[in-house]
Amino acid sequence: MATQNMVAQNTPAPAKKTAVTVTKAAAPAPAVKNYKLTGSPAAPITIEVYTDYECPSCRNLYLQTLPDLITQYVATGKVQLLHRDFPLPMHQHTKLATRYANAAGQVGKYDLVAGQIFKSQGDWAQNGNIDAEVAKVVSPADMVKIRELVKSDTHLDDTVTVDVAMGNKDGLNQTPTLIVVSKGKRQKIDGMVPFGILKSYIDQLLAKN
Repeated sequence: MATQNMVAQNTPAPAKKTAVTVTKAAAPAPAVKNYKLTGSPAAPITIEVYTDYECPSCRNLYLQTLPDLITQYVATGKVQLLHRDFPLPMHQHTKLATRYANAAGQVGKYDLVAGQIFKSQGDWAQNGNIDAEVAKVVSPADMVKIRELVKSDTHLDDTVTVDVAMGNKDGLNQTPTLIVVSKGKRQKIDGMVPFGILKSYIDQLLAKN
């Protein structure tokens, strides 16, 4: 009897069940998309395009060469395209134009607004009224956001600083300038390049990949 009492005293009480609260983890924040970059990350060739919004040759490149490049090579996964800002000091309004384009990028309208700025270059380059030209192609709601960013966003020029530093490293001496990157090698092409010439060069590089 005593032995049974000792066993009973030494037997541990069953553990109490405690409620477990499961909290669903917050979804990770989506990665910020680089609005200056288009095309497949797996593309064998990357073309970096340095432009100044007030540069007439840059306008010609943007309107005459890039549309075919995008259609035939970027959209087909062969080329990734990166826009880089390289505002030249002799152009009075180009920094403001760059701010408008990059502000538009923050609201998802980069390509639309960059295209409009280049197309209307002859107008705003005379009077500096970039705002009026941008307002022609975006909604009033987006325009409010763009204006606020242009006015007060202290980090809006950060990508420009990076682009200019890279341009200096690439040895830029004019705009437009293309940097064609293939197999880790950077090849600089100065000036306005007709699409036919660029196409021939890209095809040669693709044949080697």
